[in-house]
Amino acid sequence: MSDNKSQQQPPHHPPVDTPCVPPTPSQFDLLMKDYGIILKDELQQTSANLEAQVITASTATQVTCVERKVNEKYARSVREYNFLSNCITVYTGQDLDGINNTITQLLVPKSRDIKTSFDAAIALIKTAKQKVGLVSTAAVKLKDAVADSCNSEELKLIRENLSKGGSNKKSLEESVQEFVNYANKIVNQVDDVAQAAVKVAGINSFINIDNLAILVAATKTDGAKLITDVEANVKSSQKKYDDSRVPLGNALKGLSSAVTDMNKAWNLKNAVTNISQFVEDKDCQHDCKNLDDISDEAEHAFDSANCNPGQSEEEA
Repeated sequence: MSDNKSQQQPPHHPPVDTPCVPPTPSQFDLLMKDYGIILKDELQQTSANLEAQVITASTATQVTCVERKVNEKYARSVREYNFLSNCITVYTGQDLDGINNTITQLLVPKSRDIKTSFDAAIALIKTAKQKVGLVSTAAVKLKDAVADSCNSEELKLIRENLSKGGSNKKSLEESVQEFVNYANKIVNQVDDVAQAAVKVAGINSFINIDNLAILVAATKTDGAKLITDVEANVKSSQKKYDDSRVPLGNALKGLSSAVTDMNKAWNLKNAVTNISQFVEDKDCQHDCKNLDDISDEAEHAFDSANCNPGQSEEEA
């Protein structure tokens, strides 16, 4: 009897529900805490890297600015020297050639011809003055001879011959006096012509075409030096401008690279900052999207209405 009782099974009791309480902090919290520590160091590194990239980009901007200013100065120099060459020295060279040709080929020969003519004219005037002086002297002697009583017989014959010509003829004394007056008049005219010739010769000497030709030749030489100097500066400034384009191009490349690195550092810092904020908040639902939302966006992106703006959704 006792054996049957010992073999009897205990009564069955339903299991009691025991609540599952996760440990605090959870494993997820611990993981996020460790990840936050790592992100803190990475955030410091990305911030320092961004600051360094900002400084590099600022330096590259200043370098580019300097190289651009240098390039602009050389470009302005090229423009100014080209202006001098095209608008000043070209016309100056032509003007100097024209002045030099006018002086040497026209005025100098004409001046020499004029001087020769005046020299000949003065010589003729001097000769004429000498002869007129002789005539004037002879006229005075003739007047004295008429008044001389020693010549009464000769004068008597002369008067008789003059009277045969008619009553309107002038007397001998009148004719002699008229001849004297005419001789004096000729002497005065010759003196006037001589003075005029001397004045003209003085003017010609004052102008001194030969010295003017020398001055023009010197001016042409100086003008040629100016033209040569301008042309040399045109070539020099053009070369400096071309050479300045190389460092400017390198500076622009460096600036582009520095700005790109700065933007990358900025994006990385923002990414680490956002991740750090997410790890701290642990708000997975804030920025996460479910598959249905992603599917709707993808479908909308390839919607035919986007390809045909004038078509409504019902027509699509």
